Amino acid sequence: MLNILYAEVNFVGATVLLLMLANRKKSCCVKNLPVDQQIFNGVVFLNLLIFIFDTGMWLADGTSFPGLKAVNYIVTTLYYLFNPLICFLWLLYTDFKIHESRSGLLKRTRFYAIPVAVSTIMTLASPFTGWFFVINEENRYMRGPLFMVMAIISISYLVLACGMSLKDIAKNGWEANKSVNFPLLVFPAAVIVAVKIQIRFFGVSIIWVSAMLACTSIYINIQNTEISTDYLTGLYNRRRLDQHLQRRIRERHTDHLLFAIILDLDEFKKINDIYGHFEGDCALVRTAELLRRSCKKGEDFIARLGGDEFIIVGERSDMEEIDLLIKNIESNISIYNKNVEYALSLSIGYSVFREADTVDSFLAAADKEMYRCKQNSKLSEQRPI
Repeated sequence: MLNILYAEVNFVGATVLLLMLANRKKSCCVKNLPVDQQIFNGVVFLNLLIFIFDTGMWLADGTSFPGLKAVNYIVTTLYYLFNPLICFLWLLYTDFKIHESRSGLLKRTRFYAIPVAVSTIMTLASPFTGWFFVINEENRYMRGPLFMVMAIISISYLVLACGMSLKDIAKNGWEANKSVNFPLLVFPAAVIVAVKIQIRFFGVSIIWVSAMLACTSIYINIQNTEISTDYLTGLYNRRRLDQHLQRRIRERHTDHLLFAIILDLDEFKKINDIYGHFEGDCALVRTAELLRRSCKKGEDFIARLGGDEFIIVGERSDMEEIDLLIKNIESNISIYNKNVEYALSLSIGYSVFREADTVDSFLAAADKEMYRCKQNSKLSEQRPI
């Protein structure tokens, strides 16, 4: 009877996560999802799979029907594979949300992956060695002598994620960063408490129900923060830019140049007047895609300031690399313009952050440079040939 009850609870949890994923897919109309959203979707998907495998374990456990012992081995192995993997993904999610650096995350992931690789090898060996789990002659699941290795690996990822968030809070304060750090602490805290209860009371199954509730809480938070995303282009908007700049300035590498590039789509009004507002929207979407293609994915922050203005914030080691980025944007625009009904053109200005700068002065310098570029372009068009 208890097995059926846990299976029903898992079914409800899996349904909630499935609806969450379906709604995420429907609302995320942009092909290139931000890295953090991709990882969070992975966490939700793994939580869903764990519910499925856990349900299989409860239904198969103790059943003598022919073939169900093999099923029990399969679902138990998959369950043990995904337990530390979801915690590993949560650490990646936390790392990226705090540091907002794709290249840094990739470097650290090589080290993060070592414990989960060890757990994976031991899990795959467990049906033969009984290290993590044993299925006895009555088709009953039992923990193996090395069960705690998997549990410690999983919890270690969550503890490290919590430590990363707490360190960020200690460094930058709670008020300015609670919208980032509060969701990051909810998931690991809920799972760690549930793990301790489940290890203490064998037969209780609450870990992944707790994880589902935490994911739901974070999902609601993500839905609320999506007001910081420009619906048309999928880029961030001005509100999110202000939040990002505060963090980026604090977290910038002193041996790199922090830059802001402001870009204005030339003759945008003409595109609307001649081809219609729908085509004007398409021009903005294409411009956003060209900027994504030109920038470092996961490193450069791209936002739509409003109307036909865009901004890129990032770091490079020297001025030559900033100039190279601008040339890359111009090159991609030029390639795009070869076979189109109307050409896209951008006025581009940039500034480099100085120690005496504020956010406003930093952006104002880039904006002033962009308008100077636009005026020069208009003057050159007016000159007789």
